[in-house]
Amino acid sequence: MPEQDTRRATRRLPPGGGGAEEFIAVRWNSLALVVLYAWLLTALVLLLPDLSHARVSGWLAHPLNTLLMLLLIAESFRHVKYGLDELIDDYLHAPLGRAVAKAANKTACIVAGVFGVLSVLRIAFGTA
Repeated sequence: MPEQDTRRATRRLPPGGGGAEEFIAVRWNSLALVVLYAWLLTALVLLLPDLSHARVSGWLAHPLNTLLMLLLIAESFRHVKYGLDELIDDYLHAPLGRAVAKAANKTACIVAGVFGVLSVLRIAFGTA
């Protein structure tokens, strides 16, 4: 196909739409994760002298630490979902396979995220 015909066919395509918003959301998500992981590493390496279960549970029971850990878990699984959705879009070309893979990805991320959130809340409220 000549180059001119390709350009003409491309001009007739509708705009993709929605890409810029997702691109910006992923970048903000990544920035939030950098800050949250820096907080976690700083706390674990510098602030906690030992990493015994009792010490970490007591540290995590503090309301600010609980909130930041919940944000870290939620944003981490959201980031995983974004990344795996990109892989699915790039490498699965069958519509049914893509739909099944995206549904499985979303379900797995939600289940794992809820498990993480419930685990942190259980520690924070002292029932663990």
